[in-house]
Amino acid sequence: MKIEVYVVNAFTLDEKGGNPAGIVFDFENRLSEIEMQLIAKKMALSETAFIRYGTHEVDFDLRFFTPTDEVPLCGHATIASFWLMTLQKRLSKSELLQKTPAGILNLSVDTTDNLTTVWMTQSDPQCIKSNLDFDAQFKSAFPSAMIDSKLPIEIWSTGLHDILLPIKSRDALNQLQIDMTALSTLSKDLNVVGVHAFVSSNDSQLIYARNFAPLYGIDEESATGTSNGALTAYLAHHYNISQCHKNQGHMKDSYTYKVLQGEMMESPSLIFTRLDYTDSIKEPIIWVGGTCSLNTVITIEI
Repeated sequence: MKIEVYVVNAFTLDEKGGNPAGIVFDFENRLSEIEMQLIAKKMALSETAFIRYGTHEVDFDLRFFTPTDEVPLCGHATIASFWLMTLQKRLSKSELLQKTPAGILNLSVDTTDNLTTVWMTQSDPQCIKSNLDFDAQFKSAFPSAMIDSKLPIEIWSTGLHDILLPIKSRDALNQLQIDMTALSTLSKDLNVVGVHAFVSSNDSQLIYARNFAPLYGIDEESATGTSNGALTAYLAHHYNISQCHKNQGHMKDSYTYKVLQGEMMESPSLIFTRLDYTDSIKEPIIWVGGTCSLNTVITIEI
């Protein structure tokens, strides 16, 4: 059976860089789970998305596979999928619902100024484990001198569990050397996808980040949606952004971040994140967005 796979670079910066995702349209529901995994392995990308039509008022049903496993959600592959469907004029509206193993999430497509930006909501933010000790297992994976002690090491999720690791500076982040074998063991023991290392400050809406997930066959990833969604929730909590908005009488406002990722992979990527605050809900709605470019189309046989 021949399968057409689109490769789309998601979260591009000035139409360059980004993170390539494989995209397969499976509207006939002909692919088995085993075949999906085989395609993802052959593509050898961090994730490949498989798209089917949704049911029960959900527009599309998406599943995501790394070369080794299925994961419940992938931000960059989602952004790439809906960007490609917009390019191919497959969408009849700009506000959509997608079903994923992580839950049902909202999508919004903005085509202002002839630039297509896709936004996706994240699952409700959760702090899975707070104030992790930088113990011997951590030290075997990360150099302790790089860690920024002003913020805690924690596990957060807006769909996938990630260790959020604060780093002292942009230079330190770029120089970060990680023992991938030790990180794989740590990730397995803590039941996380990997680590999202970042540099941020309370007075800046620009973040620098690197993402490592060797347990899932991804030593480093140039752009990640769900990890930056989790990071946005973490920063909102520790910088008390909601209280700042409340004090300013702006509880219906949004607060945005820009995340620059992939610098050390020579694939600079730009990820937008947004917190939407309203008076009616306690926690903000978190969105992750970006634009894309078409890389190539590959036909493979399984």
